[in-house]
Amino acid sequence: MPGDDMPGTGDLMDPDPSPGPRTQIRAAEGLLAIKPVFVEADDPLDSVIQRAAASPSTRVLGVVDGDGILVGVVIPHDLVGAVVGRLTPSALLTQIHDVDGVGEYGRYVEAKVARDLMRPPAALTDTATLAEAFHLMYLRELSGAYVVDDAGRPIGYIDALELAAAIVAAG
Repeated sequence: MPGDDMPGTGDLMDPDPSPGPRTQIRAAEGLLAIKPVFVEADDPLDSVIQRAAASPSTRVLGVVDGDGILVGVVIPHDLVGAVVGRLTPSALLTQIHDVDGVGEYGRYVEAKVARDLMRPPAALTDTATLAEAFHLMYLRELSGAYVVDDAGRPIGYIDALELAAAIVAAG
């Protein structure tokens, strides 16, 4: 029958298996195996560090409130900075070059709970494109971001390196 090979006329066309910049996150979720790691803002850093170490492939930890809404993220670099600040604070002094450096030094030395190291949430909806995901992670200098529902509750995690590897493998 003429037109049966046209999309929407009865026969389903095979979806393009190669993810691209306009691919929505929901369509690429099958490529992503790294699971999210969640902590609460008042969790002690020792506990947060142990959770991060137990899942080293999750490079951005999600901080959720009591309702499960993403309120921030914590990255391993900041967790290590807090340990260095606790053990050998003088090692951080060499990194102070301006007022911002003084603030970061104080943040690391004084950090006790996840909230002390928390950065703003890095979140996208599942309808965002892969290009938008990469853009967010690049601008925020993060290697991962959370996929959230309309209420802001995390429903997935997208890792930049894992996604890049999947795109390269797809050709």
